[in-house]
Amino acid sequence: MKKIGIYLVYVLAFAFIMLAFACGTIAFAELGYSAVLAFTFGYAFALLSMYVIFILHELGHAFCGYLTGYRLVAFGLGNFLLVKKSGKFYLSRTAVLKNVGAQYIGLKEDENDQRIILMLSGGLLVHLSLMLLAVLFGFLTKSWYFAGTWIFLNLSFFLNNVLPVDITDGAKIVELIRHPENVTYAYVMLRHSAQTLLAPQEYDLKDFIMPIAEDVRGSFAESIQIFQGLVFIFDGQIETAKKHFQFLLDKTDNPMSQTLSQLYLLQIALLERDHEKAEEYASNRGVKSFLSLKMADTQIMQAWYQFLVKKDRDQTDKAIKIARKNMVTSRLVRDEKRYYENWLAELEKELAEGV
Repeated sequence: MKKIGIYLVYVLAFAFIMLAFACGTIAFAELGYSAVLAFTFGYAFALLSMYVIFILHELGHAFCGYLTGYRLVAFGLGNFLLVKKSGKFYLSRTAVLKNVGAQYIGLKEDENDQRIILMLSGGLLVHLSLMLLAVLFGFLTKSWYFAGTWIFLNLSFFLNNVLPVDITDGAKIVELIRHPENVTYAYVMLRHSAQTLLAPQEYDLKDFIMPIAEDVRGSFAESIQIFQGLVFIFDGQIETAKKHFQFLLDKTDNPMSQTLSQLYLLQIALLERDHEKAEEYASNRGVKSFLSLKMADTQIMQAWYQFLVKKDRDQTDKAIKIARKNMVTSRLVRDEKRYYENWLAELEKELAEGV
């Protein structure tokens, strides 16, 4: 029943998006434009509105973060990030994860402050405020189709974000309400995200791990457990890492934790030259999505997969080229970068020797 409810919310959110585009088209048709121009302008208006709302959503996080003592580190839309270093802003590019259109990253000194929930609620509060403003605009101007575009867009985004699944704001808020002790892990993850932008080569992944009981639930704690599994791999403790990720995969109900566990189980299968297991994990839809990201670590994994399992030299070379290009500007911390550079060099050596 829970899954059915979630799918119904997704269907409703999609319907609101369609209604928003329809309202945009009708709004311009009422201004006297031809059908073609009304559709074109209406579509463009709705699309532009979506990007403006994405930005306002993240500004909501930033504003609520400012109210509760956060220091702005980065603000991004799509592939572009504005990173604040030493009081100045720098533009950089980043890979885009599925369902992440924009992002805000902040740092806070007090890592026990429960008001992180207010910062996480900032985007949702923006959507509610924009809906109220759109209704007010409709009453004042009688331009209900223009108002409707913003009402339906914000309704859609609100539903998608408030739904407590995967990595949504709603999921994070519900987790911290149910497990207030997880706030410590949430701040560690924020600190990791910030440092990968500010000074990745001054930190190791092991700097962001801490003791966590096996029965602890929640995406923040599980993210740190994923870091621990990676450190096991970096230290050559492959069997320990395999048991660690398999345990996490078996216990979690979080889709992102499940995908990342299978992604690193794929990496372990490649290290062990277990082609059957590698194929099993690589066929997972979430893992496929990660392997398509143009990030250095995932492309190195992709290269090994194409080389060992698929025996596709062209795809192997393509992945190596992308990995080499993105390694220079990667957000990998020091021990991560060292490990993946060595793993890539090992593959290039095997290719050169014709293994």
